[in-house]
Amino acid sequence: MADEVHQRLAEVLDTLPNGLPATDTGVEIELLRKIFTPEQAELFCDMRLTYETAEKVAERTGRPLEGIDDKLFSMWERGQIFSINIGGVRVYKMMPWILGIYKFQLAHLDEEFAELNEECFPMFGKQFFENKPQLMQTIPIEESISLSQDALPYERVSTLIENGQPFMRRRIDCSRSCCRTSYFGLLVSAFPTPYA
Repeated sequence: MADEVHQRLAEVLDTLPNGLPATDTGVEIELLRKIFTPEQAELFCDMRLTYETAEKVAERTGRPLEGIDDKLFSMWERGQIFSINIGGVRVYKMMPWILGIYKFQLAHLDEEFAELNEECFPMFGKQFFENKPQLMQTIPIEESISLSQDALPYERVSTLIENGQPFMRRRIDCSRSCCRTSYFGLLVSAFPTPYA
């Protein structure tokens, strides 16, 4: 049962932006078992990429309302789903692997997690750079661009941070061998959210 639900989770994650491709060895399933219990994996597979309240998740999935908010909140704390509190209303949504779940596992990083990721990376890298259209590529606009342009206020990082909405405080571990430090970072949303 656990392998089946984690296999389904891997398939769902592979449909999201950046994907999570299958490996020949199935190491991605081991990695997902390390992060998600079978119950959490099943709940993740029923989530959406759009924000929903716990009540809406319970109603849409047929799960009992009692305890669902605690489960979702716990998954958010563990970095398995994304959540934000907007105007006193907490909403949740699924998030992709590499630019989501993986990044939020730094607080739980251990040697086994690192080794499993090392084994997964070649397949992920291949998919990330070979899929068409390629993600995060530079596309020429076929025009000359003046070199004398100044950054407008909405393009300045300092303005984005000053006007941003803090939504999460997380421990961030620097993985560079020369550093090996930890610090707390405040994640700031510089973009409007649908509930703002």
